[in-house]
Order: sequence, then structure tokens, then C-alpha cells
Amino acid sequence: MSEKMSELFSRFREELPRLEQSIDELKAELSRYTGVVLYGAGSSGIALLLALRRAGIFPVCFADGAPEKWGSVCMGLPVMPPQELTDKFGSDILVVVCINTDGHIYCRSFAQALRQGGHSGVHKKLRECGCQHVIDYIALRRCFALFRGDNTGNLPSCPDVFSILEHQEEIEKVCDRLGDGLSRETYQNLLAFRLFGEGDEVATLPQNEQYFPNLLQLSRQEAFVDCGAFDGLTLRNVLERTGGELEAYYALEPDPVNLQKLKEYTAGLSEPLRKKILLSDCAAWRDEGRISLYALNGPGSFAAEYGPVSVPAITIDRLLDGRQATAIKMNIEGSELAALEGAKETVRSWHPKLMIAGYHKTWDFWEVPEYILAEGYTLYLRSYMHHLSFVFYGVPDTN
Repeated sequence: MSEKMSELFSRFREELPRLEQSIDELKAELSRYTGVVLYGAGSSGIALLLALRRAGIFPVCFADGAPEKWGSVCMGLPVMPPQELTDKFGSDILVVVCINTDGHIYCRSFAQALRQGGHSGVHKKLRECGCQHVIDYIALRRCFALFRGDNTGNLPSCPDVFSILEHQEEIEKVCDRLGDGLSRETYQNLLAFRLFGEGDEVATLPQNEQYFPNLLQLSRQEAFVDCGAFDGLTLRNVLERTGGELEAYYALEPDPVNLQKLKEYTAGLSEPLRKKILLSDCAAWRDEGRISLYALNGPGSFAAEYGPVSVPAITIDRLLDGRQATAIKMNIEGSELAALEGAKETVRSWHPKLMIAGYHKTWDFWEVPEYILAEGYTLYLRSYMHHLSFVFYGVPDTN
């Protein structure tokens, strides 16, 4: 398998001059339009906005399909209804769709994007609003310099390819140590997509299995730590798999809207079960204190220096204070490594099952699995949104 990985790296280095688009070339492409609009005022839209601004490219606004966002301001830009875009900016604007879904077609270039469509439903609605030029954000991925440093947030389709090249040795070692053939094949295909924007199909689990593949068996004695507990979706799935019983459930959810929904859900559970549930408004982090959060009042809230909300942060070690954890799940928008650092004693003392998202930051691709392997786990990888979203699973040797 490492030989195949080496071949991918070698081929990409050879083809890099042909594949790469410079920032000046990108600016020339964009100059054909009267302005750039980012569709999707969420984590991916914000990430792309920051990348473009660093390159001296300044979108004119966000558009979004959620009426509750209309009239608001996101990162200094107004959020507009899509049906008002052409009235304000004319028909020659370019709308870049910033949504992380597996869609139907992912495009390799501007020309192909404009011909083929991409996320057909979103594109169709935007065209019905008069927008003639609509592409998915992945069409910008060939401008590799735009995403160098990967400090902009959740753009899994646009990694820092230079960082990937610099860490070839670590990536190949991770691949060789994965626990089964499907994990190694998935890892290789994910690498191919991250380098080339194309490759073999990535085997994909159903969404409801994203944290609970057959690799991991849950029992009624679970002491489950849920980082990024959202509105209770993971708790529902856990209870379905344990017959409605748990030893303990620790939920960390710093987004206040999500936390309120979680509280409403748990209020409807039986009293004996509620007594086993601890709900925390803290973010899981490497140390205690406060961090800045960009709260999206739904999925995708993320920690960032420019986040307008200050929230308390806590380590998992401090939260549990020596109590047992049998499973830890993390999908926290790029904060996974920081949270793992804060769970060091819990992991070493109790060796819980681990379900850790590894796709938000470029370096998560190798640093998350390196952490899990270093703690003595058997490591597996499964995808639940083709090449976009995937989870590393640490299975204790005692299982």
C-alpha cells in the first residue's frame, strides 16, 4: 500500500506545474465577472472568504438559502436572499457555492463547472434567481497558494497540498499501520482526491453509522463523552444501540442554540436516565479558560480567533476528574487535536473507544491517526460522505 501512496506523491510532484493555477491567474479569471458572491454563510463560506481576502480578492456579499440569515452581517459582509443578487449586482456576477456535501458532480475547472452544474438543486435555484454563473468552491482548488497554511477553517476539498507533500513520510506510515484493507484503501483514495481533486470512489457508510460502524460495539455500561453534542443527535443514536441504557453521558456543546435543543431533548427522557447525563456549555480544549467561537446556531460552529462569542473551555480530563470513559466521540470542526491533548490522562487511564473526525484541517489527515496510534490503539478509517467527511476509530486491544 505504501508503494501506491508513493506513486501518488511522485505523480503529483511531476504534474504540479501543469495542475497549479497561480493567484494572478485566478484573479484574471475572476475579473471577467462584475463581482464574486459566496453562497452559504457558514463555516466553509467564511473559510473561503478569508482565503480570498488574503489573496487580495474581495467578495461583495454572502447569499444564503436560510431566510433567518437575510439582512444579517457575516464577517463584515451582508447576507442577502439569492433572489435579490442580480437586481443589486447584475447578471454577470459569479456565485461560488460553499457547501460541504457530496453533491452530484465535483468540477475541476471554471469551464467545466459552468457547463456541468455541480450541486444540481442549489445551482438550479440560483439560476432560477437569474444567476448565470454558478460554480462550487472546489473549482478554485487548483489555486494551491490560496489555501496554503490551511488556517481558514472547514474546506476539506481544498487542502494545503504543500503541507501534504512535506509530510509524505508520516502519511505513508499511517497508511501502513491502519487496521484493515478497507481503511488503507479509503486512506489512499482520500489522498488521491486531496492531491488531484479526483480519484477512485471512496467507500461510504450510511450517515447514521458515521460514529458507530460494526468495528465498535456499544453496551448498556457505556460512559460516553460526546464532544460537539449538537442537538442530541448522537445521544439518540447511542440510546438506540444500547437499548436506552447508559452508565453515563457527558455532553459538551458550546453553541447556545444547540445546547438549548439538547436540553429540550434530554428533558423528555426518563428521570433515571437524566440523572446519568451531564450537559456542559464548555468547548472541549487542551486547557481550561475561554476561547472564541464562531457560533452558527446549528451544525458547524467552530473555534477561531475572529469568533464573536467567548465561551468557556475545559479539558476532558478535568470534566471527568478521574471518572471512567468507555467511548469518546469528537466532531468539533478542527478542534479535535486540541481536545485530544486535553484528554491525555483519560485516554491513558481508561483506553476508551475513540471516534474522531479527521477532515477539517489538512494536518488532521495524519496527526489525528498518529495520536491514536501512539496511544496503543488499533486504528480504522471509514468515510460517511465520500471524499469529504471521514472518521478515525481507535479500538482498544481489549475489545
